[in-house]
Amino acid sequence: MNILITGFAFVRKNISEVFDYYKGPERIYFLLPKAWPIKGGKYVYRPTEDSRTFTSQVFFSHSQFPVVGGAFKGWLLFLPWFLFKKRSLEINVLFSAMEPLLLSTLWEGIWAKIFGLRHIIFTWENIHYRSKFKGFNLWLKELVLKSNILLSEVVICGNHKAAAIIGSYTYKLHPVIPLSGVNGEFFHKLSIPKKFREANFEGNIVFSFIGSLSYRKGIHLIIEAFPGVLKELPTARLIITGTGEYEKEIEALIDKHGLRDVVFRYPWVSHDEVRELMSISDVFVYPSLPYKGWEDQLGYATMEASLMELPVITTLSGSMDEVVKHKETGLLLHRPYRADDLKDMMLELGKDENLRRRYGQAARKHMIENFSHEVVARKFERFFDDLKRKTRG
Repeated sequence: MNILITGFAFVRKNISEVFDYYKGPERIYFLLPKAWPIKGGKYVYRPTEDSRTFTSQVFFSHSQFPVVGGAFKGWLLFLPWFLFKKRSLEINVLFSAMEPLLLSTLWEGIWAKIFGLRHIIFTWENIHYRSKFKGFNLWLKELVLKSNILLSEVVICGNHKAAAIIGSYTYKLHPVIPLSGVNGEFFHKLSIPKKFREANFEGNIVFSFIGSLSYRKGIHLIIEAFPGVLKELPTARLIITGTGEYEKEIEALIDKHGLRDVVFRYPWVSHDEVRELMSISDVFVYPSLPYKGWEDQLGYATMEASLMELPVITTLSGSMDEVVKHKETGLLLHRPYRADDLKDMMLELGKDENLRRRYGQAARKHMIENFSHEVVARKFERFFDDLKRKTRG
């Protein structure tokens, strides 16, 4: 069985490398965007060059277009030409690793049907569509959703809430497998991080955040909580890393609370630098907020922090409780919008080195056993093996 995987997420090496651990007999190929711009084009991801990866022009790299909105995000216009041209690959299965609300997913499903391929789609969505949309908008969204489900054989779900939602629409198979795991071999503490050495964080309790600077990530709550943390923990320092549309508001809040000397800002950093930054951190803070029908769908930054043996403070929203176990690997904020509650959790971990160590060690173990590349690759192996046996049956 030969499998073609599409989807802009796999342009990122840390996502696609899960298939470096894949040991099944199936041949895996990728058809990916030549380039995938993010943050308004400030940064561009490009796929890894290897014998199994092909590239193509992809349209609609973000979801801010008039009329069509995000419906054509990642539109692989030249897919039929590729399938025709690469008939020698003998592709049997097309895995469109994109959401079932997208017309770009539907486009791939139609061509999979025309070429006689088995079609698999993917979803992270953990908020029910009937809670997010109303009226004609809901009808239209569900029309696309049901059409994609109809044309697909399986809907792979990235988290358990997504599986429950898809299960309300179909009896078709909908296993829980994230698109990718996390790399336990790469994410380990470095004794001398190079990039952040000059900041001299030695002797301080370092709280860190890494991610998109948007309102829904809750960074403003960390800043609002931090003056209270400093009153009881004067050696506390805060690192905020990332870029996004909320940068000006974040900078203004830092100045408002007089935190310029104790809050350190870094722009978007490479994967190597993420590991370095986490090596000098003591606690990872990620107070993700429910916002405009969105809740965090898994939180790869928290997973990578957990691998680095950092206790994680996050919120009981979306699917964060699948990756962070309350009072086992970190702390879950049950009232997401309360800066005072966040302050108390930061102090609880900031003051107790033994607790940080215990949670951190348990966090790494939880990641290795449940979300490592090896574990996720084995799940894909079993899934494709079952699919193959179903064909024979």
